[in-house]
Amino acid sequence: MLLFFITMAFKGIHAFKAMADYAQVHYRRFGFPSAPSRKTLRRRFLALPTFLQSFMPELASEAGDLDERFSFRTVFADKSIFRALGGLWHKKHRKQGLVPHRSIDTQASWGKSPYHGWRFGYGLHVVANGFRFPVMACVTTASAKDYHQLLGLLSPIAGGCLLVIADAGYRSIRVIMQVWKSLRIFVLTRSLFKGESPPKRWYNKIAGHVSAAVLYRRRQPSIEPVFSILKELFALKGEEHLPYKGLAKVEAYLLLLTASLQVLMIFNSIHQHPLQATKPFRFALD
Repeated sequence: MLLFFITMAFKGIHAFKAMADYAQVHYRRFGFPSAPSRKTLRRRFLALPTFLQSFMPELASEAGDLDERFSFRTVFADKSIFRALGGLWHKKHRKQGLVPHRSIDTQASWGKSPYHGWRFGYGLHVVANGFRFPVMACVTTASAKDYHQLLGLLSPIAGGCLLVIADAGYRSIRVIMQVWKSLRIFVLTRSLFKGESPPKRWYNKIAGHVSAAVLYRRRQPSIEPVFSILKELFALKGEEHLPYKGLAKVEAYLLLLTASLQVLMIFNSIHQHPLQATKPFRFALD
């Protein structure tokens, strides 16, 4: 079923009825004994987040044994905001509880993107390694604080991860200490903390070393292209909006895209293609 949904994502088939029509013709190709109904596909699609958030770190761990480029001792964390389907729900209307148009996705929220400014939509938080291989991901509305997601993102990979390098959105001494004490993973952000509390002195001593600055410079070319690849592969560049409304469907869809990139890169490793090549995998799906 996962391969079926990956195929649907690459083909840009989003409506469950269209998926069911495709399955009616091609179900044997996916090992289905019979074509799944639209209702079954919708139910299984909405169940993807629970499955994928355990599947992705397990797949990453197995992939690390296959190819050293998939190891995740050092990872990079970041968030990208994807535009919600439908109209914009301006802040003044949100505060008043007014929904001026029924196309508005009322579960989305506003968040600030470094490249696009304020955007109304959802945030995809990704942890990836230096070869731009996604290891773990989660989805929130755009306004959710980045650092609130760290513990959940890193817990499934705690056995193999030692260091996470993140931008200012993940800069919280309380969360950094919580991650260290719970998972023994050090979170490195760009700036030192002001103040003389013991946790801040401990962090500043490590993060102030010249090697930490060298490590931090690897963040942007490692994690930000992951989002560029996803947006290019699935037609979400620029002002393109998501194909679904509501957190449940958006979460399933964005996690599916991230897992699809994992599968694509592992496929390329096995078949000795460049890791981020897209044509060989697309050809295999056709």
